[in-house]
Amino acid sequence: MTRTMTQAQNSHKSGKEAGRAIRSGRIGFWQKFRLLQRVVTNYAYDARRFRRHAYLYEARRREQLCARVLADAHFLEYGMALRNARPGFGVQRAVRLARDLCQLHDMDAQDGRGAEKSKSMMAIGRSVLSSYLEFNAQTQQGDLDEVRARAHLLQQHVTTENPAGTRTVTREAIQSASEIDFAGFAAARHSVRQFIPGAEPVEEIRRAVSIARTAPSSCNRQTCRVHAFTQPELMERVRKHQAGNRTFGHELSGLLVIASDLHNWETVGERYQPWIDGGLFAMTLLYGLHAQGLGTCMLNWSVEKTQDKLLRAELGLGDEHLVIAMIGIGWLPDRFSVCASHRLECDDILQLNQIDKSPPH
Repeated sequence: MTRTMTQAQNSHKSGKEAGRAIRSGRIGFWQKFRLLQRVVTNYAYDARRFRRHAYLYEARRREQLCARVLADAHFLEYGMALRNARPGFGVQRAVRLARDLCQLHDMDAQDGRGAEKSKSMMAIGRSVLSSYLEFNAQTQQGDLDEVRARAHLLQQHVTTENPAGTRTVTREAIQSASEIDFAGFAAARHSVRQFIPGAEPVEEIRRAVSIARTAPSSCNRQTCRVHAFTQPELMERVRKHQAGNRTFGHELSGLLVIASDLHNWETVGERYQPWIDGGLFAMTLLYGLHAQGLGTCMLNWSVEKTQDKLLRAELGLGDEHLVIAMIGIGWLPDRFSVCASHRLECDDILQLNQIDKSPPH
């Protein structure tokens, strides 16, 4: 009997394949009750973490203030980018932005070790505020006087700034940059589970992450972080927590963990936004890796709270870090097999100008 057959039989006996339980027969009352308990417990785990770290009541922590700075700066930016931008709009947002920037500056003055965390966010906020005040140079509103005064104080501490506010782009420039066979590029990406040895793809990962920075995020808060591992002993420690890579994970040249910082969220309505932003970021990162010639495989993080805690403890991630997914990466062989199932047809997915008027069940 081959090793592969033995592994398959063992998986069958245990009722699991790739970490997923296989049920047989009817589920009894107490099994249903225990499953419901697990669902409620895990929902409570997510809700408790969101309440603890999001600034539902007030932004006090440095991370929360930084998130609000990016959100308010984005509000002012897109207001200035509208076709008929109205002078004087968003004054209260500008006041809050100026106050938050001053508070962050005071925090940095008291704790220099934390200043590096807020450096980029403060640069964006100051630059947007400067652009907003220039946009409202002729506007006379009392609240703008406070914004101008605080902005003047902040500018005294500026050394270099990243451009922010608004800029003009042309249709020609966008169309010229878009003249690629993206359909072919996307179709050529596969979930790869066969790799060959190669160098640590450090520079390739850096370029892919730079591409992923362009992914849209709610109010430009840019909440996602990538924890990358290319050393075999570290990858081994991380990948053991994810069951789906067991048959090929030892061939990987890199393993990426994508997480979203819960400090960035403000309202109850944003409770699922970390996963949405995380999915957008993960897909963009996947294409970035694909563009570097690397094979990739998404490794889902569909786990319960105990497993989630184990991974975060392994990585040293705080309770505020919500793990979105993992990506296994490696160097492509000359020839290899991939799953060949046809994708659903466009008409199976797309409903164009249709509204279902059937009564709800």
